[in-house]
Amino acid sequence: MAVKVRIPTPLRNLTEGKDEVTIEGSTVREVLENLEKAHPGIKERLFDENGNLRRFVNLFLNDEDIRFLKELDTALKDGDILSIVPAIAGGVEVKKKIYLTYPPELVKEPIIWKAGQMFRIVTNIRSASVKKDVGLVALEIDGDEEEVNKALRWFEDQGIKVEPIEQDVVEG
Repeated sequence: MAVKVRIPTPLRNLTEGKDEVTIEGSTVREVLENLEKAHPGIKERLFDENGNLRRFVNLFLNDEDIRFLKELDTALKDGDILSIVPAIAGGVEVKKKIYLTYPPELVKEPIIWKAGQMFRIVTNIRSASVKKDVGLVALEIDGDEEEVNKALRWFEDQGIKVEPIEQDVVEG
């Protein structure tokens, strides 16, 4: 199946400036694999180190979000249009580096995972020291400034002490 793939501006340096390329494949996953073969380096911009679609990348098949179809296993037919659309939150992207100090009752709770599910953020644990009565985590949080701030307030509402490690990095 020949599918047209619409390429967003930030990825066009990988497609020789083309805003649309034609790629063969019978599923979204296969098209993206073949897109990587045709334009090396694009996959690492779309997928994380675990092979999951990055949280700030949306894929639309003929204007329908693949999350409401069969995601990467969505079947394609000749002439379909697959659009790669970076999520736009409308704010400034930031990276905050913080310490989280957990009280004893939360040490065994998956707090960082929950925050990642509730807010449009990407978390990266830089270091951690966890004992039965206290937990200390050095964490980087990337995302839209408003979403990052909501997550930080949520951590505090859970009873976790939040302290900055260093000056935040603004990315855009």
